[in-house]
Amino acid sequence: MITKDIRGNYARVAATYDGAWADVLAVHARAVSDRLPLASARRVAELGCGPGRLLDHLATLAPQAQVIGADLTEEMIRRAPAGYGRVVADVQTLPFAAESLDAVVMPFVLFHLPDLPLALSAVRRSLAPGGSFAAVTWSGHDPHPAYDVWVRVIDEHDAPADPSPQMPSNAVTSDPVKLAAALETAGFGQVDITVERFRHQPTAAEFLAHSRVIGSMARRLDLLPPERRTACLAAAERALAELSPEDFVESGTILYSTARAA
Repeated sequence: MITKDIRGNYARVAATYDGAWADVLAVHARAVSDRLPLASARRVAELGCGPGRLLDHLATLAPQAQVIGADLTEEMIRRAPAGYGRVVADVQTLPFAAESLDAVVMPFVLFHLPDLPLALSAVRRSLAPGGSFAAVTWSGHDPHPAYDVWVRVIDEHDAPADPSPQMPSNAVTSDPVKLAAALETAGFGQVDITVERFRHQPTAAEFLAHSRVIGSMARRLDLLPPERRTACLAAAERALAELSPEDFVESGTILYSTARAA
């Protein structure tokens, strides 16, 4: 059921996601990909590629490779560049033959997986011996006053709880020790995890436009009756207008993980 919920939620937000937010995340997707030895790779896949912001960069890093984008959500994969292989796929049941890939990159995906051990084992099976793996995951979050205001206003308007949790594996993927252990258990070696900084500063209008569509609070907002939803958004705009630009900064730590198929 969680997988179905994740597919449905990303289908709903695909158009909004394929904008500034995809560009913000792509910075880190490119940075972790740069750590992989891809010059002689023949087949490289990004799993959970969304609208495909990383695919061009992978093609540059791996000029001899067939580059493939895979995503759980058809509405996302249709937005990826048409010049690459594109496939709708669940990471937990990958359609690739065993040992058929030289590298797999998964930026901002692992925490979404309901069965992380199953998914990592599937990825490991798809990689040729010595094949490369890279991922980016959320770790710690700094105080975020704008988000706190957004949550408070949603709560004050009695929005129901989010019915579809989106990060079932976050307790493991946010912790470098636990994540390293999970990768090693799945058959990866040479695991290297570094803690990096994340920072994004939208305007008040950008924050609200994004937050009313994407994320847990957006799903709660959608559950409100139309009149209360309108009132909630109006209250949020008033409250957010009182904040300083720095209050909209989203920052914290993320994990860059690389490994090799043992």
